[in-house]
Amino acid sequence: MTQTTCAACWKTTDDKHILCTSCETQLQFDLQWFENHLQDLEWRTNRMDKTGNGGGGGHNGLATSPAPLRETAFELIEGNGMDDIPSLRDIINEYARCLNVTATYDRKLETLIRNIRLTDKWKTSKATPTYMRIIHRIRRKAQELLDFTLEDQIIIGECPTDDCHHIVKVIPNAAFAPKCPDCGQVYPVSAIRENRRRKLLATHITGTQTEIRRLLLQCGIIVKPGTMRSWVSRGDLKPVTPVKDTRKQRYRLSDVYKLAVRNPEKETNIWMLLQEEQA
Repeated sequence: MTQTTCAACWKTTDDKHILCTSCETQLQFDLQWFENHLQDLEWRTNRMDKTGNGGGGGHNGLATSPAPLRETAFELIEGNGMDDIPSLRDIINEYARCLNVTATYDRKLETLIRNIRLTDKWKTSKATPTYMRIIHRIRRKAQELLDFTLEDQIIIGECPTDDCHHIVKVIPNAAFAPKCPDCGQVYPVSAIRENRRRKLLATHITGTQTEIRRLLLQCGIIVKPGTMRSWVSRGDLKPVTPVKDTRKQRYRLSDVYKLAVRNPEKETNIWMLLQEEQA
């Protein structure tokens, strides 16, 4: 097997591959990144007003992304592109035509991206180096947009990888978390939430009503003082250390969690407590 130079860099590759192993890995990563985060980007472009289009401004509404951010995300994914970069949809459609790859059953952009990634045609196509560079530029720009407004991110828990205690932040409604900077894994948001749920249900952490409410608030779970007192008076929530002074009575965090209303998570100190308990 003869050796040749990678069409995208100075490294060597065999004559059956246009790209070297490093560049192939980069293209695979960029395509996989869009599969995992395209919904996050689309959420930014379509984000509703907090009032729900005049629906009364309830807490379940979504706040409005800044107009420049919405427009930039839209141009990068669906519009005319930006900074001399074509839009992702245009590039993926053109690249798919070069590779003769289609998504017959689904018009979603992430489906077409996945079909490109899973085919072997890109490994030998002379068009691949050009499209690889453009896709990489779009991916870097898109990642900057996701990281631009940190206030939009919510904390959903710890990375599920064993011995990895990285705290995961995602865009609301995200299907997948970003690639973990510590272990390099990508997990579905549902898996991370389930991992959090199991830990909260299994924990032996206790506290007073005020302490428990504060801990749950760090997870974004809001329990009003009156609601917690009502649980206690009805017998739904029982103290673990009955004392005469109700202000000093302690309750299980897991018991309150079972009764609590679920809301988006926004803080993370509670994960440090869970780590210390497991140590």
